[in-house]
Amino acid sequence: MEEKLVTIVVLPYSKAQMLKVRLEEQDIECDLEDINLMEDAATSVQVKILEKDIRKAVPVLDEFLGKKFEKERKEEEKDDHVLVPVDFSPVTFKTCKMAFNIAAHLQVKLVFMHCYINPVVHSVPYADVYVYDTTLLERMDNAEKNANENFRKFIRKLSSDIGKEKWRSVNSEFIIKPGYADEDILAYAHENNSRLIVMGTGGDSGLVMGSVTADVIYNAKVPVLVIPEDSPEKEILDLQKVVYATNFDEKDFSAIDKLIGILKPFDVKVFCVHVGKGESSDWDKARLEGMKDVLKSKYERKDFDCRLLVGENILETLDKFIKEENIDIISLTTHKRNMIARLFNPSIARKMVFHSNTPLLVFHA
Repeated sequence: MEEKLVTIVVLPYSKAQMLKVRLEEQDIECDLEDINLMEDAATSVQVKILEKDIRKAVPVLDEFLGKKFEKERKEEEKDDHVLVPVDFSPVTFKTCKMAFNIAAHLQVKLVFMHCYINPVVHSVPYADVYVYDTTLLERMDNAEKNANENFRKFIRKLSSDIGKEKWRSVNSEFIIKPGYADEDILAYAHENNSRLIVMGTGGDSGLVMGSVTADVIYNAKVPVLVIPEDSPEKEILDLQKVVYATNFDEKDFSAIDKLIGILKPFDVKVFCVHVGKGESSDWDKARLEGMKDVLKSKYERKDFDCRLLVGENILETLDKFIKEENIDIISLTTHKRNMIARLFNPSIARKMVFHSNTPLLVFHA
């Protein structure tokens, strides 16, 4: 009986060739098969191996795409890019349009990544004994076909909405693979030093952050822009005001430096705000003035406004400021874990709908 070939990933041609070399170094036979995910775009390639080699191939694929990101990353040049996960949820279309516009203005590549559960790959144990399930191949075929077809339809709709001429102005790359979304997003972003990850809130409701989004925010070492499902759709040039919530941490200036790098092409006003209680206001004012002086001297062409917000409840005080100033993006650093946890706590969200329509840009501290 002829052995069946199975697809382990869809990659751009150049990366598929590199993976083929690595697989063959491990004595794993590998075939490449062209597919057209998108008309008038670079051909994507299915990387296929024999079913019997799946156990050996999975670790090679994981390492190739950066799954073992805990190890020290080599300081080699990487393609400057924005990474946008695609899961076909209601917010994904809005998220991808925002990511596309950011990549276009930053003049960097846009990488679309879709992960789906493959019953064969995720049934392979790293043990000596493997019980074969005869239904796996049929289920695997269906998972692969559905993933490719859904992705193809999604990209065609997205490119049509953006416009063919504008779509061609951005270098796009497509990755489709079996896997777990949170692990693969983080691994790829860290291994390839993504400029920015852009993703939706996920979950069944705009009031609750999805588990994948939460995992990426807490663990990403690169900036993450989260687009709520209920946020109004805006052109990138319509984003005029960004608030950075500071707690006078030594990592603030590093985060602001990254923030300015992302905002560089845009005419955006940046508010640096601190929410404090009345009794500490004088000391907080002094620290804010010092912060303002440093920022003004370092970024002469950027419009900074440092504000002290006095209030007992940080969320209510910050929310009031965001509404009064018509803030377009909230920015935080991940060391404020308690703040982020409270932001997405369902009971608070139902009461205040604090984050329901304001994108959140999170930096790793």
